[in-house]
Amino acid sequence: MSLSSAWLLQCGEDLSIAVGDREMVELVQGQSSYPVPGSPKYCSSVLIWQESIVPIMDLALLHSGRGLDLLNSYLCLLNYQEAPSLPIQQLALRVSEAPERIQVDDAQFCELSPDLTTKLLKSVTLSCFSHHAKTVLILDIASLCSAEFRDLAAA
Repeated sequence: MSLSSAWLLQCGEDLSIAVGDREMVELVQGQSSYPVPGSPKYCSSVLIWQESIVPIMDLALLHSGRGLDLLNSYLCLLNYQEAPSLPIQQLALRVSEAPERIQVDDAQFCELSPDLTTKLLKSVTLSCFSHHAKTVLILDIASLCSAEFRDLAAA
């Protein structure tokens, strides 16, 4: 049995996701965000981070229809790469509490319950595991940021 490190992110009351050590960059709190007119509600603002414009995504809004409170939430800055030859990009996920570093092993694998998440999030879910009796989704961050996902979310 081999253990892997991950960061556990709470993206709403009943939505837990995990990202790998290399994906998690920084926890941001109290940083100003800027609205982007005409953008989808779940990704309607950006953060300026190290002279880059980083989109902010609220998965709670996609999952339950209720976004997280802006004043009582954090932003987790994540790295992702669409392909090995392409540059690393960033995404900020709105989370309800500070991330927790956990250890995960293959014995924690579980099946994704059909009623656990929306069809939209299932399209970007790679796998899931159980942690403290809760199902945790492992999302493909690059797919979450893709044009295909935006089109699916708009439909």
